[in-house]
Amino acid sequence: MTQPVSTFQGEALYLDTMIFYTFLRVQSPPAESLFRSIVDGNVRGLTSALTFDELAHRMLLALIRDVYTGSPLDVLRKDERRIIAEFFPKLEPQLVKIQSLPNLLIVDVAAVDVVAMRKNIRDHLLRPRDALHLAAMQKVGCFHLVSQDSDFDHIPGITRYTLM
Repeated sequence: MTQPVSTFQGEALYLDTMIFYTFLRVQSPPAESLFRSIVDGNVRGLTSALTFDELAHRMLLALIRDVYTGSPLDVLRKDERRIIAEFFPKLEPQLVKIQSLPNLLIVDVAAVDVVAMRKNIRDHLLRPRDALHLAAMQKVGCFHLVSQDSDFDHIPGITRYTLM
């Protein structure tokens, strides 16, 4: 079941990577409202450490795209150390901003979660990253997900909320 996040009335939401990306890179009133609710303590936000890997990578590519022409991944691969040195000073404050949000719990990803990930891939035919996010959700017992990713829609017990 999918519905707008504005309709959520529970205690906690698990946020996937693109929700943070939208908050940081896009003028999105629904994203701003969601994060205001988290900061104000009306909703507890949850995400996993995996989110920061995905977010840092996507943000780095977006920052490269803002400055260079062509494929940002090609630009990064061509001179990785120089490009990272150029853009990390712009990226780091964004990561700190997210990591420092009040009422946001960052769930650790541990070796035991790989077992749950494998089960989630097998049972739900999810991509590995999505299966690991699901493992984090299962670990903390939060099945309300804010995501634009419809791959979670076929998983029993998951209620997906969108920013729109």
